[in-house]
Amino acid sequence: MPIAKQRAPRSAPPKQPTSNDKQLLAFAQEAELAVHDLYATVVSSSKFTGDEAAMLSMFTEHHKAYAQAINGLLGKYATNSRNESIYQTYVGQLTTMQNIYTTLQALENTLAKTHIDILGNLEGIDGAQLVASIITAEARHAAVFGTLPTLSLSSALDNPAASIAPASSAPATPETTVAP
Repeated sequence: MPIAKQRAPRSAPPKQPTSNDKQLLAFAQEAELAVHDLYATVVSSSKFTGDEAAMLSMFTEHHKAYAQAINGLLGKYATNSRNESIYQTYVGQLTTMQNIYTTLQALENTLAKTHIDILGNLEGIDGAQLVASIITAEARHAAVFGTLPTLSLSSALDNPAASIAPASSAPATPETTVAP
């Protein structure tokens, strides 16, 4: 009977973010701060009242909390500044009530896809757990907008958005070796 080769034990993934994780998490924080500022712009416009204003204010605070949680994980590596490109891409679309809801749903979908890409490339457990929790909340935000009479729930559930994650977060191509 042949003796089986023993494999080296797998090492556990790191708990704390690696240096690559820190770059990805810094991008995620900048994106969350940009989205927070976009929601704050909408809330300060006074176009919404009652339950709608309360919902938009709550979503504003959610994005602030996500950025703060990432800040806590990154510590001195946190940028604590918004991603100006994301902010400028969306702020001009926040004009009418219909455009605002459509834009915010698209933005939530985009962040959900972006954070999914980032999650797939994080090595540290703490960062991965945090980003995973943010993804589910942002998908729910998009679904809330989809329940409005002028929008579609399928546009949230079938998330058509593309990720805006940095190129460094693109999944690595697995290396294939062929035995001689």
